[in-house]
Amino acid sequence: MAGRLRILFLTLYPESAASPRYRVLQFLPYLKSNRFDCTVASALSQDQYDRLKQPDIRAVRYHITETRNRVKQILTSNQYDIVFVQKAVMSAYLRGMVALLHMRTQTLVVDLDDAVHFRPPHPLRGMARMIEDRRQLEKLIRKADLVLAGNDWLRDAAAQWSDHAVTFPTVVDTDRYSPANANEGPFQIGWIGGPSTFEYVLDLREVLEPIADQTRFIGAPAAQVGWPGSTVQPWTERDEVDSIQEFSVGIMPLRKDDWARGKCGLKALQYMACGVPCIATPWGAAANIIDHNVNGLLADTPDEWRAAINQLRDAGERQRLGDAGRATVEAHYSLKSAAPALADHLRSLIQT
Repeated sequence: MAGRLRILFLTLYPESAASPRYRVLQFLPYLKSNRFDCTVASALSQDQYDRLKQPDIRAVRYHITETRNRVKQILTSNQYDIVFVQKAVMSAYLRGMVALLHMRTQTLVVDLDDAVHFRPPHPLRGMARMIEDRRQLEKLIRKADLVLAGNDWLRDAAAQWSDHAVTFPTVVDTDRYSPANANEGPFQIGWIGGPSTFEYVLDLREVLEPIADQTRFIGAPAAQVGWPGSTVQPWTERDEVDSIQEFSVGIMPLRKDDWARGKCGLKALQYMACGVPCIATPWGAAANIIDHNVNGLLADTPDEWRAAINQLRDAGERQRLGDAGRATVEAHYSLKSAAPALADHLRSLIQT
């Protein structure tokens, strides 16, 4: 291929959010070393995001700031061979944004790792809904030259509007996420995530509260836990692997709704890559990633969750399922194989 491909990644959030880290940023070293010139532009800078997402800040300030930033970014998009929209154009679906993007873009890629075709990440309220376009994702997907979907269900949803939708699972760096040499600490049921998904853990209160002293929540809002004995600590990227390696069991409960079905199983992959057996609700990507009692456990009812936790109190069972989980991630959900695949997808869009 002559020359280098110029690609603009329009991420919805800055790097502190998991979505751009796992769907874009972790691929950049490989892409840059393979003749891609990569520019990443978030709808909000990290400083803006930290300031404007605070609960005492009015949502309109968030939306005005991201709109101003995004319009400037889109106006430069004609300088690139490919524009890669990660998740959505903006967190609010303003009328006219897809048309503007289409006017300025040569080749468009849309990446989905949430069910954002159902609703915007941050819907507008009140009179502002008059300028909202709830069909924006449909329009964006129709104009895309390629849609990368984080699971099969998202791919099937995109396929309603595009013949160019493929499954491209979320993956992890198996050099970074790796099993600990030994975990000889007390039995610990762990969870890692953020406030938006901790509500799924709260649905397991009757299971987890009686054994609260054996639970550890990384990134959970401490005020919502309220279970005496639980360990709650803030998430940091620097410490997350060490924290997971200390878990005896990792849990990924979900609600059986369409929003949760759009999730791409990142928690399960993080646990499994570290050799930590995962218990998950059999829903969405989790049901594809985990083969029950082979490389992890699936649990639906409270009784099933209790039985799964009790099964994993046995060190031999943890070792068996943890080893199989690690092997699954290495074989199917590893950055090592996904990065070349992404490069191939992008190159295929450009005529040579």
